[in-house]
Amino acid sequence: MSEGLNKKSEGIAVKSEGPVRITKTAIEAAWKRRAPGQRIVIRDETCRGLALVVNSTSMAWRFDYKPRGVDPLTGKRFPSRSVTIGTPASHDPEAARTDVNAVKGETKAGTDVAVEKRKKQAVEAAKRASTVAKLIDVYVEDLPKRPKMRGRGLPSAKYVANEIAHLRAAAVIMKVGSKAVADIVAADLRKLAKANADQPATARHRFGSVERFLDWALDEGHITVNPAHGVSKRQRPKPAAARTRYQTAEQVAILWKAAGGMERPVHRDLARFLFVIPARRQEAARMAWEHVNLDTATWGQPDSMTKNGDPHRLHLPELALSILRGRYEDAGRPAKGLVFPGPRSGRPIVTWSDIKEELVDLSGFADWSWHDLRRSFVTALGEAGFDETIADACLNHRPSATRGGVLGVYQHAGRHRERQAALEAWGNMLAAAIEDRPVASNVTPLVVRK
Repeated sequence: MSEGLNKKSEGIAVKSEGPVRITKTAIEAAWKRRAPGQRIVIRDETCRGLALVVNSTSMAWRFDYKPRGVDPLTGKRFPSRSVTIGTPASHDPEAARTDVNAVKGETKAGTDVAVEKRKKQAVEAAKRASTVAKLIDVYVEDLPKRPKMRGRGLPSAKYVANEIAHLRAAAVIMKVGSKAVADIVAADLRKLAKANADQPATARHRFGSVERFLDWALDEGHITVNPAHGVSKRQRPKPAAARTRYQTAEQVAILWKAAGGMERPVHRDLARFLFVIPARRQEAARMAWEHVNLDTATWGQPDSMTKNGDPHRLHLPELALSILRGRYEDAGRPAKGLVFPGPRSGRPIVTWSDIKEELVDLSGFADWSWHDLRRSFVTALGEAGFDETIADACLNHRPSATRGGVLGVYQHAGRHRERQAALEAWGNMLAAAIEDRPVASNVTPLVVRK
């Protein structure tokens, strides 16, 4: 065995030996000769370029080679490179030779295996840094700053919290928290689609939250394709059955009367206001005096309050006005502030389940929900002969969402006089039901038919 001169590499004395046929016995002997501050490099005579590198605390198989071709900048061959094959623990001498011969085939084909290995390691490191769990934490910070997909402005805190809750639950179901986001495949999404089959609305929300998260990951460069797009429509969670329940004016009147026995006046007034005005409950809870004009009987919702980001004006029939006048006087005729502040917090009311439970106990009528009231309004007006687009406009649905083609693009008339007539008609129907009398003949002063 020939020995090379000792060299210094990064403060370590390097001792080159061989070439010799490396065996298990030679490996054991080399390990016994290890010493601090020294590196022994034993070259293998059977496989050119293969060497056993023995450091003070570790051993490894190394393959040294020269990449094919010439550096176009210098006109000279590229310098020698090295790539680690494994260790004696993972590769015995024959296995190391086999792997080196495979690598030689790649170098002969023009592949710079050391460069390719570093690229692969960089990709793997990026994956480890881009696990689903880690990226969800980044997404939590970024989502509130991303513009709404529908409407204008930024998403609400409630939307963000709901979206993240569904996303985290989906990650648990798919068992991908520790998985690199780039390694998520359509099969993971199909697994999610099958979960919660008995809760179609939940299943769709969770699938949608993951798809939107992956769209964000695509935008940010963490993935090159969204695997959710590879899940066919047939394999996605099916939509929940359309909600069709509504109440008649007589049924809403039962709830109105029951509200008179509620413990907290603000809960009574808020509930009754929603029986008359087809607003979303969150909009009514955030209603402020600066947006109400009792003289003109109007409530102007700013764009920051509405779901679609469009400002909306609602006429207030007498039943609604009577509620607001009473609250206005009791509050000392305020110029601003919440119309229905929480009795303890002073903030917008959120205890909707508790309010409904109290109304159910007082009325004995349980087959309703807050959102049913909007359907009840539209259905009653349809039965009275009002154009469905007028009732829809009272709900602040965008025309383009319910009208197709040219009409949806060009028709943006507010039709406030017709909407006022519709709200007055519903107020008169409800008042008649509350007072247990026939509806007056002028309950629909302006009927608009197609």
